Amino acid sequence: MRKGLLLVFTFAVILLLYGYADQENSRKENSEQENGLENINKYSPIALLEDVIVYDYFNDDDALVIGCYDMESKNLSDVICVDGFYISSGLPAVIDNSVILPVTLYTNEHKLLMINADSNTSDTIFDENNSSSIDMVAAMNTAIYMLGTIRDHSTETSYIRKYNEKTDKVDICVEKEFANNTGEQIMAFACSNERIYAIVNQMEAEKDTYIEIYDDKNYDLTKKLYFDSELKKVVSENGIVQFYCFGGYIYVRNFSDYGVIGKIENDQVKTLLNLYKLRIAYNGRNTEDNYYGFFLREGKDFYILDVDTDTLYQTDLGLSQDESFRNVLSNGSDICICVLDETDTEAFTTKDTIIVDFDTLKNKAYQIKQIAD
Repeated sequence: MRKGLLLVFTFAVILLLYGYADQENSRKENSEQENGLENINKYSPIALLEDVIVYDYFNDDDALVIGCYDMESKNLSDVICVDGFYISSGLPAVIDNSVILPVTLYTNEHKLLMINADSNTSDTIFDENNSSSIDMVAAMNTAIYMLGTIRDHSTETSYIRKYNEKTDKVDICVEKEFANNTGEQIMAFACSNERIYAIVNQMEAEKDTYIEIYDDKNYDLTKKLYFDSELKKVVSENGIVQFYCFGGYIYVRNFSDYGVIGKIENDQVKTLLNLYKLRIAYNGRNTEDNYYGFFLREGKDFYILDVDTDTLYQTDLGLSQDESFRNVLSNGSDICICVLDETDTEAFTTKDTIIVDFDTLKNKAYQIKQIAD
């Protein structure tokens, strides 16, 4: 067992002796010759599959359109148009070659859509009307889990549910209830390594926040994890918009846009990196991968966490002064990078979309933190 977290900072200064023109031309050649992704620049990628990028955009009628971009044929195919769309606050889950996305309509109807990238078809696998949208979904193996909240007068119930494809209903796995500032609330959840991780806010006078871990068979509580003071401040101050678990680590981001990487050791989660606008290169499959990527949104810093060696790297992707990261997705081995055009301050447009594999990035990276026993 690890007894402590020792952060040893090793800085290796790497001077990249390339001018702006060389960086720009090189990256454009990679994008056009190897990736050929310029057709997708006006859309927003939401999931990276093996050969397909699932994207969305709003049409002229303000309806949400979801489609698939085949990276080999370079064909764009709109799959579904969601009329009456209001919001989708959740990130998609991925099972096999299908993407599961929660959406909410203006009628307060909450849908769980499945987009099949093999057949370019879609299906509504679950819908309901309640007081809160299905704003978080996660996949574990071939199962779909979702977080929901319902209010009955002064009592609020939050629950993690599993979609049962045999009954076309949902089964409650974990349930919390509070009323009159008494009880518990599930703020967020994630699935990893055959376990369900729930961030729970205790509403009593002491107002503690912690992670509860449940098995995926009988949903028995197996362990509690407690945050260090730095992480506790992030998860407690302004709500949680994203929570992810992987290889003994967690990533959490609050509504103030502070993102934190935490390392799980015994019954504690200790802060590894805490930065404003730190985002994870999101992978909806919840697979156990070797590398995980992180980036500063509208910034230029990119980080790679090697979970096998417990090493954090930083790398330079050669972005110019007029470029930054808009979004980054992962499928475990490759990452899809949307480069933001900083000169277009009104339209917030993607200048370039590129695919890079983790091994290539790691070879250009330098170590900044080593997590020792």
